[in-house]
Amino acid sequence: MPRFAANIGWLAQEVPMLERFRLVRDLGFTAVECPLLYGHDADALAEACKEAALEFLMFNSPPGKHEGEYGIAGLKGRKGEFQDTIARAIRYAKALDTTYLHVLAGWQLGDWDRKAAFGVFIDNLKWACPVLAEAGLTALIEPINTHARPGYLVQTTWEAQRVVDTVKAAGHKNIGIQYDFHNAQIMEGDLARTFEAHLPSILHVQIAGNPGRTPPDEGEIAYPFVFDLVDRLGYTGWIGCEYTPHDKSKPGATKASLKWAEAYGLG
Repeated sequence: MPRFAANIGWLAQEVPMLERFRLVRDLGFTAVECPLLYGHDADALAEACKEAALEFLMFNSPPGKHEGEYGIAGLKGRKGEFQDTIARAIRYAKALDTTYLHVLAGWQLGDWDRKAAFGVFIDNLKWACPVLAEAGLTALIEPINTHARPGYLVQTTWEAQRVVDTVKAAGHKNIGIQYDFHNAQIMEGDLARTFEAHLPSILHVQIAGNPGRTPPDEGEIAYPFVFDLVDRLGYTGWIGCEYTPHDKSKPGATKASLKWAEAYGLG
């Protein structure tokens, strides 16, 4: 049976951040994730998570110091800053007792040598992985669709796999793929074959309807099939619910978005 985690960056937006832990706990979740949390005090987040008796699974590395950036690990000339962002992420991870850190590769519009950028990304990951390992963390690489993030470096599961394989070949084992069915549908399709082909490297999964990051019972992805697939293939990790409820700021919006999840004890 799939295990679902609440993404409190997207769900529970009807209450302030520190209240979201309790809200999703009351809806049946036992674990949470959050993309970006650096606008909140790490100890306050940790205390709210502990009080709700939730497991904190993952969050993203800092996106960068310039407005509009979404990661700097693949950007040349930013090595020192990247290393500082990893140190900052580790401080949050230790407070939250987190398992995974999604390392944001970054994006750039216009003339960008993507091959060279992958080289920068891999070199930075070779530095980061042993540092993360010492802190008990595993790096995640997520392909992100270019409709939401035009020019993002890692766009497909195949590209993420090449990065993971290259970093592992250098002796760093604490790295894997964060597979978002929503992103994969937009960029690749053929979800069943793609998921199965990369399953040995997939450590974390996320879901949302498409188009629009809607609740997963809407749109073109047949999630009942997907959930049966991940069970049949033996995936035992968490599935993060990274979608936007309708009327997201209205009281009860998150609960209303969980009709699909009643069979799994949520809502």
